[in-house]
Amino acid sequence: MKPFAPRRHFLTGICLCSGGGHMNQELRVDPAHGATGHPGTTRSARRAVLARCRSRARVVERGADLLAEGGEAPGALWVLSGRIELRKTLADGRSVLFDMLFPVDVVHPAAVDMRSSEFEATAAETSRVALLSRDACARVERAGDGVGDLVGRLTAAGRARRSERLLRVVQGRGEERLAFLLLELALRTDARSVLAERPCRLRLPQRAMGEMVGLSTVHVCRVMTRLAERGVLRAERGGVELRDVAALAALAHAEPAALAGAILA
Repeated sequence: MKPFAPRRHFLTGICLCSGGGHMNQELRVDPAHGATGHPGTTRSARRAVLARCRSRARVVERGADLLAEGGEAPGALWVLSGRIELRKTLADGRSVLFDMLFPVDVVHPAAVDMRSSEFEATAAETSRVALLSRDACARVERAGDGVGDLVGRLTAAGRARRSERLLRVVQGRGEERLAFLLLELALRTDARSVLAERPCRLRLPQRAMGEMVGLSTVHVCRVMTRLAERGVLRAERGGVELRDVAALAALAHAEPAALAGAILA
């Protein structure tokens, strides 16, 4: 398999750095990246954009509510470090987790009325996020330094991963749904290990896994027990270790490199 190079975004030569697959990534400048990157950008321009994002960023503690469903929506939510949960409320009052944001992810929360947020956003751990106003987003798009293109690609990546996951939820059995989710999250947090078929860890409770693919916690537990018996993974306190990435990908009916190309900006 082809070796995987760390994915560097042209935004200030950002390198997505992972702490051993524990979802504690953060955005940081890679000094070796130089002035290369997206056409039409310079290192100074990229650094300036990151500085502006950090100036608007704030640290939020675990459990903090960033957005309320139906409340006022900013132009964009950009995650610089940590992990953010996105939830929707059903008619019976249940709150369901449908996606997670990790460092570098961008989401536009506005509903069709362009004013209210279509979902709730909560910090799953201590995180640093930038909430950009609609005016700030418009300025980014007009700036002509390539950052608007980056935001567009990150937004498209979000749509792509949700579409790919929805396809499995609609068509897949329990094993296939869970395998795909674990493969997706592993690619988004530790793609180097996944593409090299090395073991990696995800810190994610079984409840969250089930919510994201429409399975009960009991069903998730049963599936994970079967996969553990086959050596595919090992359940850990508050998470899972993926031991056989190739077997996991086969269960998910997904080729890791192709999936990475489809869902990572």
